[in-house]
Amino acid sequence: MKWFDSSILKGEAAVTLWLTAAIFAASAEPIFVKLGYSAGVSPLQVFVLKNVCAALLVLPLTRAFKWVGMKNMPRLMFLAFMLFCTNGLILISLTMVPAVVVMTLVTTTPALVAIINSALGRDKLTAKFWGGFALCLLGVVLMLEVKSLSGTPLGILAVLAAVVSSSIYRVNMETATGVMKPLTISSYQFPLCAIYCIPLMFFTPALTFEAVKVGAITGSAAALANVAFLSAMAMIGSTRVSIISLLQRPLLLVLAVVVLNEPASLWQILGIVLTIAGVQIAQVKRKKAPIVVRSETNCTDLSETEIREPEKQPVGAGINNSR
Repeated sequence: MKWFDSSILKGEAAVTLWLTAAIFAASAEPIFVKLGYSAGVSPLQVFVLKNVCAALLVLPLTRAFKWVGMKNMPRLMFLAFMLFCTNGLILISLTMVPAVVVMTLVTTTPALVAIINSALGRDKLTAKFWGGFALCLLGVVLMLEVKSLSGTPLGILAVLAAVVSSSIYRVNMETATGVMKPLTISSYQFPLCAIYCIPLMFFTPALTFEAVKVGAITGSAAALANVAFLSAMAMIGSTRVSIISLLQRPLLLVLAVVVLNEPASLWQILGIVLTIAGVQIAQVKRKKAPIVVRSETNCTDLSETEIREPEKQPVGAGINNSR
């Protein structure tokens, strides 16, 4: 049995558990990147090693690699390029902008994903969705200290570009998980990113132990997060996954308190509460249900799918939805 299988994602609690693990892994990444930068590790070293380490881990992790055919390769290459761009832009921005500012700006990603999905006819954005998202945004702002509002315009621009590329990645990835199994897609993403890194290797400074350590940690976190996010996205859609991913900011703050010994103020604690509440309140009415790839032990036809009937009732982004 594979370590991860989207077929076990049955019920909101199971989906949220998977996403919490993914969010925790993703939240740790900026912390370790910043620690690596302070130890003299270059962004290019982190970027190349992260993709290479993630590629080495994701194949034994999923054990789902199979040839998808020439028809599906361009789509996988495009998705990997969007992931490649997003990761690169985030790492660049962390050299010019504090981690808390980067993660705060990334908070706008779910709104852009929701707007795109609404334009595509997938989702109907309800008042509860925008109300919950507003609470999340307010919570994130409260968690952001005023003194942290610094950084160069180029760094801010890099974060905003990462938001756009991440949104394009998530929306298109939802479509891809309807054609191919999530684990199969994951097994291609980071190996392709590692291939994209080959030209950069000629400009990467000589490796150090600290650089390898940071690359291994961030690569492992990225691989685990990618597998969990894709498996959950196939079940609940990119908009809901993006909303639940807003829990990354509170987790980042908690990790900063524990790892970096940064004190948390009462306003930041209130921000954590509001963000969690907003995630629970935010709802989106699915017009077009996610396409679920049929899980069969001996299935080799990746185009064979089952399409669920659209849900008529609003479904929340938290764990307390009634069945």
